[in-house]
Order: sequence, then structure tokens, then C-alpha cells
Amino acid sequence: MRDRSAGPVRLLVLQATPFCNLDCAYCYLPHRDDSQRMSGDVLDAIGRNIVAGPLAEEPLSIVWHGGEPMTLPPDWYEEAFARIDHASGGRTVRHAFQTNAIGINDSWVRLFRQRDVRIGVSIDGPRAVHDAYRKTRGGRGSHELSMRGAARLSDAGLPFHLISVLTADSLSQPDALFDFYVAHGFRDVCFNVEEQEGAHPRSGLEGLGTEAVYRRFLDRFFARIAAADAPFACRELDAARALALTPSGARRANPQTRPLEIVTVAADGAMSTYSPELIGTAAPQYADFSFGNVCEGGPERILDHPAFRRLRADIDAGVAACAAGCAWFDVCGGGAPANKFFEHGHLRGTETLFCRLTRQTGLEAALATLEADVAA
Repeated sequence: MRDRSAGPVRLLVLQATPFCNLDCAYCYLPHRDDSQRMSGDVLDAIGRNIVAGPLAEEPLSIVWHGGEPMTLPPDWYEEAFARIDHASGGRTVRHAFQTNAIGINDSWVRLFRQRDVRIGVSIDGPRAVHDAYRKTRGGRGSHELSMRGAARLSDAGLPFHLISVLTADSLSQPDALFDFYVAHGFRDVCFNVEEQEGAHPRSGLEGLGTEAVYRRFLDRFFARIAAADAPFACRELDAARALALTPSGARRANPQTRPLEIVTVAADGAMSTYSPELIGTAAPQYADFSFGNVCEGGPERILDHPAFRRLRADIDAGVAACAAGCAWFDVCGGGAPANKFFEHGHLRGTETLFCRLTRQTGLEAALATLEADVAA
């Protein structure tokens, strides 16, 4: 019988390759030197066992991430998309790339346009902010390379959003970041905070007072949005607006704490669930967060894996602890398992730095801005 508390699969994260052409100071990926690429057999199995499977939502969102997807050529993805389509019997999927945009050319533009690929580009802000952390493997800044790719997308009329990682350096420069975005036509921005995660064992945001610094950054950035003369989308503000309009019973929905709503498939076909950042992390008690191979069956097989059962029990215990003791539970749903694991060393804990910044402080700042807008 189907486990009604698991799934449906709403997001499928596919690691075409673990390899990345950059060496970012805050990268969490443990195997970014590995040039392995996903095989045709794995692609066929993804279409057959996940996309066409009984647990997949339609249309299914597929995000290519977990390595730099564009280190493989466009024709590789043309074949990959075709194989998934064929094996799934033509089920509807929506592809997305999270990329540093290095190397975008006419072939990439043609592929993105033909397949209506959604694109997220990783640029942290002005050159000095970006190049301090996002370096090439030769140790040089990557700002010029990524900006060239973003310009190519803009010239082609392809929409994309920007993801910027906020570090201790950038948190002191909200005006510089906002002016940079506007000057280059970037009006759809998402912020990630530098996290203690995976191969990055310590965040530069650790320490007393970070919440106050983050709040000042957001207050100023949101004020600049309010004063802007053209629309400016910011995930942190727009998500809070959407949350305020969501019925109370649905606000705690959290796909990272519900098994199989997010399924991750590594380049070798290994499957995982919950936070995508967990897969491949050394954790023998959880089989390194890999619970079977897609070539052997669909995501429902994850549920019977002994290591997954241990993981599920620990995540559920952590969620229950959050529900019992955290005033933010109704707008969070129990936090991100990856952050609990990497910050606490286990999954039964509650509050993390990531939670205090992105959930608590972020929501407080956004709600204050929205309330001021209503009052005005």
C-alpha cells in the first residue's frame, strides 16, 4: 500500500555531473572535482521510474544542479531531454538550470529557448564582492565570465533570476548590491546566506550579532525596492507576501521535511530525498544519504531502505521538537534537515543559524516592510 505521508514528487533535482568549473570559497559540494557524467541508462531510468511513475506530479519540475550543469555541452542535454521524454511516454516536465552562466553561446540559447528552460544565474553582486569568493580553479575572479554569460542571455531575450550568496562582506553593502542589480537590468533576485554545509564546515556568518546585521541589510534593501521606479522582484520579500495570503493550515508546508516531495538523483543514479544538499555526504548511519539506485526502481523504493527509515525517524523527531518549542513553526514546518545535520551534527535538533536568518529575521524584516506599505 502507498505511504500517504510520502510524496508526491514535486521537484526532481538531477546531478548531470558533480564537477564544477569554479572553486567557490563557500561551496558545499564534496565531489566537485569528479568529472563523472550521468549515463544514458540512468537518464532512461529517470524517465521510466520517476517521471512516468505513480508518485510524480505533472508537470514535474526538474532542476539540473549539484555541480555546474553547463560543464556538459548543449548536445548532451538535447539527448538527455529526449531520453527522459521517450522513457516517460511524453509526460510533461519543466526543466530548470542553476548555473554560473560561464560559456553561454548560441547553442545554449537555442536549447534554452526551444525547451523553455527556466534559468537561475549565480552572481553575488559587484566585482569585488563576487570575486572575493567565486573564483576559477586557477584562483582568478569569475565575475567577468558570469557577467558575460548573463549579458548573452539578456541579449537573447531569455528571462532569468539571479541568486546571490550573502557573506559578511556583502551584508554591509545593501546599496552597492541594489545599485549593481539595477545598473545591469537584474530585477529578479534571490538571496542565499553563506551556510555551514558539506565541504564548507564553517560559515563566515557565525558569531554574535549576525541576525542584527542581516536585518539591517534587508531593511535597507527592501526600502530601496519600495523607492524603485520600476518593478523589482526579490524572493525574500515576495515569499513573505505570499505567505501572508496563505491559509494558516498550509503555512507550515515544508517539502524538505516530507519524504519524496523532493527527490535527488546523483550522476551515478543514486537516489535521495529531503534536502538535496545531503546526497553524497559522508554519513554511514544514513548510507551517505543514498537510498537505492534509479536503475533498480522508482523513488517508492527509498521508503523501504533501512538507512532511510533511520533518517526519517530522526527528521520526524526534529520536526516534532520544532513544533513543540518554536513560535515560528507555523511558517516554517520544521526547518531544513541539511542545516540541522551540518550545524548540529544530527537531525533531531531544532533552531539553526540558517533558520534564525532566513526564516525568523528574514520574515520579520519582510513583514515590517509589507505592513509599512499597507499603512502608507
